[in-house]
Amino acid sequence: MDFLRKYFAGGLTPNEESQVQEWLVEHSDDPQVQDALMTIMSELEAEDMALSSAAFADVCKRLGLDRRSRLGSIVRKVSRWALGVAACLILPLLGAFLHSTFFSEQQVEWVENKVPHGQTEELMLADGTCLYLNAGSRITYPSNFTGDERKVFIEGEVYAEVASDPEHPFVISSGDVNVKVLGTTFNYKAYDSSECVELILLDGSVKMEISSKNRSRTLELEPGEMVQYDRKSGEIDLRNFNPLQYKGFHENRSIHFFNLRLCDIVSDLERIFGIKVVLLDESLADTRYFAWFTNNETLEQILKGINADGKMNFTSRDGVIYISRR
Repeated sequence: MDFLRKYFAGGLTPNEESQVQEWLVEHSDDPQVQDALMTIMSELEAEDMALSSAAFADVCKRLGLDRRSRLGSIVRKVSRWALGVAACLILPLLGAFLHSTFFSEQQVEWVENKVPHGQTEELMLADGTCLYLNAGSRITYPSNFTGDERKVFIEGEVYAEVASDPEHPFVISSGDVNVKVLGTTFNYKAYDSSECVELILLDGSVKMEISSKNRSRTLELEPGEMVQYDRKSGEIDLRNFNPLQYKGFHENRSIHFFNLRLCDIVSDLERIFGIKVVLLDESLADTRYFAWFTNNETLEQILKGINADGKMNFTSRDGVIYISRR
């Protein structure tokens, strides 16, 4: 099948390319042809981004496809791993077998949504999963789920009510952390600006996979358990909580700080209230607090609550709140 590799590498004459296309249509049901095409796809997937992108553009040109078409826009939207799928998206045009095998991929568009500071949003996915996204969160998800798992990419905080589908696990990916569920309710927080990744399980079962230079571990949580993973130190803290006393942030703008550093609390407050908060004394940054506010408290009430020991001063100037040590 070397002539197929030459075809995708642009090593054939126009007449030879036409003959190959006709041959592919005629032999699309041949198992050996199918295996050869899958091998070529795997090879393309292993190439680097630049080569894959160039190969895609070249094949589009030779097949008469416009990169500005819907097919081209879909491929450009997805990241490195999808470039290897470019061949899978093009090959359906070559025969009935490829059309039936990869047709669902053509129908998938990747959507990105970012929630502004000071706001929250509710999102219903194609499988019936309901997600509540907190302020400053970003999600990338497919218009339809295909394949063995339902995967989305999240940077931020999400309260999830996942539709049950044991055959297709729901996966949230946040860089070095993956959360895999079958159908459950949980709160997950993983902002790029925070060292703390937090998972709180209210119902069902969840598997949390951590894979980084600091730590590699898989944890399985039960309802009433929460885990905090410190990306900086690699430390993992697993503790229990009462699910009956927990409210998601979408309920009355509830806010929970479980042994959280003040620097991370400040980041949360900035996103939630859309206001700049500055720590003037860096020695306060690593001070940890337990606190929760479930009655739509104001920023002033929250700051007063975490300053119950009176060790901090708060000053407001030109729309910015400054925190210093007393």
